[in-house]
Amino acid sequence: MSEAPGPLRVAYLQARLVGLVLCLGTPTLIGGLILSGGVPAGEHLPEGDLLQIGYVFTGLVFLSAAWVLWRRGVMLRTFRQIPEPSRPGLVRRETLLYAALFELSSLYGLIYWLLVGKHAVRHVFGFIILAPLLFLALTPRLGHWVKALELGPGEAP
Repeated sequence: MSEAPGPLRVAYLQARLVGLVLCLGTPTLIGGLILSGGVPAGEHLPEGDLLQIGYVFTGLVFLSAAWVLWRRGVMLRTFRQIPEPSRPGLVRRETLLYAALFELSSLYGLIYWLLVGKHAVRHVFGFIILAPLLFLALTPRLGHWVKALELGPGEAP
């Protein structure tokens, strides 16, 4: 595998850092607020509509992960066809888009805490911890982008 061009490496590192700050910082802040009692726990039982909200949040998290996997594949397959000056911007945009989508999971956790937190602590923290895990697992790394440049059109890294 060849070395990443300088502008591509810089764009990747900037976007990765911002994405990590977003996907690690916000869940840490939300978790800290919850554990310190700064955000009151919801008293409602997770039944009926509130249970459905939990299912909807779970579905949205999985839908965002599936969409990122699909989009990641499309972007990596077509990356070589993108003009070289536009590549760093694309890497930056895609990485930050994925971070923002995954970050929604921790916000779902906060909302669910406010609704039913007292009765669904493990579900709340499941939503919160998914943000950094999904970002770290599904966002393309620099090596994926570099490999995409080496492969022919339509080949996935």
